[in-house]
Amino acid sequence: MLNTDYGVPEVYEQEAKENLEEIYQDIQAVLKVPVVNFIFRTLALYETFLGTAWTQVRSNMLTFEMEKAAESLRYPDISVNTPEINWEKVYDLSTIEQIRRVVFTFNYVNPKLLLIASAWAESLGNRPVEGGKNDGGFLIPGVTPGLPDIRLVDMNYTTPYIQSLLMDIVKKHHAYDAASDYRSLANYPTFLAKSWENLKPYVGSDEYKLLGADLKKRSIELVHERMAFPVTIDTNFLNQFYSPEDIAGIMGITSMFQNLLPDLIIEGEFFRRMIG
Repeated sequence: MLNTDYGVPEVYEQEAKENLEEIYQDIQAVLKVPVVNFIFRTLALYETFLGTAWTQVRSNMLTFEMEKAAESLRYPDISVNTPEINWEKVYDLSTIEQIRRVVFTFNYVNPKLLLIASAWAESLGNRPVEGGKNDGGFLIPGVTPGLPDIRLVDMNYTTPYIQSLLMDIVKKHHAYDAASDYRSLANYPTFLAKSWENLKPYVGSDEYKLLGADLKKRSIELVHERMAFPVTIDTNFLNQFYSPEDIAGIMGITSMFQNLLPDLIIEGEFFRRMIG
């Protein structure tokens, strides 16, 4: 096992206590997935911000309008081909179905996360979301039945092979850490390795960049056009609690995920096609 002390600081679900634990549980119920994604685990280092910012997007993310907005960002039309692989020669049927459900979970939630990141980025950039749009009705909170437990591989405590694979993914993305999607799929290293081998040449291509830019642009338009409730958190609010350095950190993390999530939506569609 390797221990490189690598990665972005975060608060894992099992480490969350008291108010933060309640926020984490609510995030899962509202977004309807059994995972607290990386954007929240990192921003949990600024718990006052996360609590207030989450409260402002929470009701929006329970509206049918935001559910439809997320759907419109899901499954982008990528041209890259996926190889024909008979996964039944690698995994039993139960494991194949488990991989499908892991991929589905992230494909389902990532467009929602992009909408949240864009709402926060707009508000922090003094372009608040005014709200007031027709909510179209509300979803009932609760994790969708049948979704798998999401187990994340810790890059600091895994086999050299998996760590090397994740490091290659991080390097290609010019990132600071491996996204939750990859750390979850690392539990199925053959699937991840074969997928990444075929996906890697596409990452950073002209089409990939254009699709990512379009997803980000559309997410910004959607939060202003369709959110029913205002998102107004700004630096004036943050000045009451945080230093300029911390505020820069909050804005940097929000911007980082707003730029990362379009890529994960694109790559999630590739994984979906890979597993059939």
